[in-house]
Amino acid sequence: MHERAQYSDDRSGPVLAMLKANPLALVVTPGELAPSGTHAPVLFRHGPDGADEEAVAAGSTLVGSTLVGHMNVRNAQWTAMREGDRALVVFQGPNGYVSPTVYGVTPAAPTWDFTAVHIVGTLHPIADPAEVLEIVRETARRLEAGFGQGWDQESSVEYFRKIAPGVGGFELQVESVQTMFKLSQEKPEPIRRKIVEDFEDFEGSESGTHRSLAALMRSRGIVSLDDEPGVLG
Repeated sequence: MHERAQYSDDRSGPVLAMLKANPLALVVTPGELAPSGTHAPVLFRHGPDGADEEAVAAGSTLVGSTLVGHMNVRNAQWTAMREGDRALVVFQGPNGYVSPTVYGVTPAAPTWDFTAVHIVGTLHPIADPAEVLEIVRETARRLEAGFGQGWDQESSVEYFRKIAPGVGGFELQVESVQTMFKLSQEKPEPIRRKIVEDFEDFEGSESGTHRSLAALMRSRGIVSLDDEPGVLG
């Protein structure tokens, strides 16, 4: 991914927050004729030397950490995975089109604000039923905690055991991280505030997650947190 210093932020805290909020990743591996890609939930498992998420978030980089995921064993991409293969895992967060009409100045050009993290690492395929079951349970537990309504998986563990043979797991040891948090940082403060307000007022989200973008821009200080929505000043 082409990075620009103005938009890049590879600190482990913001990157982990991005992964946690947007766990459905695109896993890309080399293929015989063309690269293979699968959309799959990919989660942070542990940092270097087993460090937990809080310790890694307080550090400076994710390099050396381990991610974990799974896909269908009939997926040709998983059956072709070999120990030590390298993979690219792409996480995409909030994104949205910015119309020049928002700026209120001319000349102007449209743009697309977006957030993305690209992680490259080495793969360790996992076929052992007990290990795969733990990946399935861990994934269900963490996704339910983040996005669900308090479902307790204990009554479904036997069902998990039945479906686990159809699942192939994998770990990825992180070698490099690239980031783009393109949030109109290059614009003057008054225009950034207009963009945030336009995202917050957006009706419907057919072409992006505008309101999530606005919240992210406020949380990252692209506009002051003290500015109340609806007040341009």
